[in-house]
Amino acid sequence: MGLKDYLYDIWEAVATTAKGMRITARYGVDPRETITLQYPDERWEPSERFRGFLYNDIKTCTSCTMCVRVCPVDCISLEAVRGADKKMVLASYDIDIGRCMYCGLCVEVCPPKSLKHTSGYEKASVDRGELILHFVHEDANEIKARVAKQVAEAAAKAEAEKAAKAAEEAKASGPVPDDGRKEAPAGQPASQPAAAANPAEGEKGEPGKPEEPPKKGEGNTP
Repeated sequence: MGLKDYLYDIWEAVATTAKGMRITARYGVDPRETITLQYPDERWEPSERFRGFLYNDIKTCTSCTMCVRVCPVDCISLEAVRGADKKMVLASYDIDIGRCMYCGLCVEVCPPKSLKHTSGYEKASVDRGELILHFVHEDANEIKARVAKQVAEAAAKAEAEKAAKAAEEAKASGPVPDDGRKEAPAGQPASQPAAAANPAEGEKGEPGKPEEPPKKGEGNTP
């Protein structure tokens, strides 16, 4: 390396250092150039497609369990029971954000779109139990008991309506036709209907005459 190249390298090092210090000085002096955000008094505004903590609107959730089945880390769990109107009722819905990988698969497959990503990202804790988000605040056993009671009441009401309808149909069909039998006192057999007229009796109720045997010589006897 010649002297000329050596001096050129020194000049280039000084020039680039001066250029970098000029940019640093500009950011340090100009108040319009923000370098450090004064957190937590100031916070960056997340972008529109930011995947923060999950949130489920249980009012529109249908308990289809699609989010539970598609989650690759099993961070979502739910319990549901069938109500009196044949629809599923949520008993519990929990999301463990300590295990969530924020992949967004559960949000994509949610049919009613009740599961969404929020802009939340602050959840520091020393206890893993605090990282589980509970969206149903009522006790699951109480919800199950209440729904079971409603189902039982609905079934009893349906049976009562069915019995009343059957009674109305029987009443509308009219009285049962009388077959001539009369109820007998206890211990005695019921009276039988009048027997058919004796073929030997006449048309006016007179006893008929017995048939006389054919006389000898009459008829087609050989």
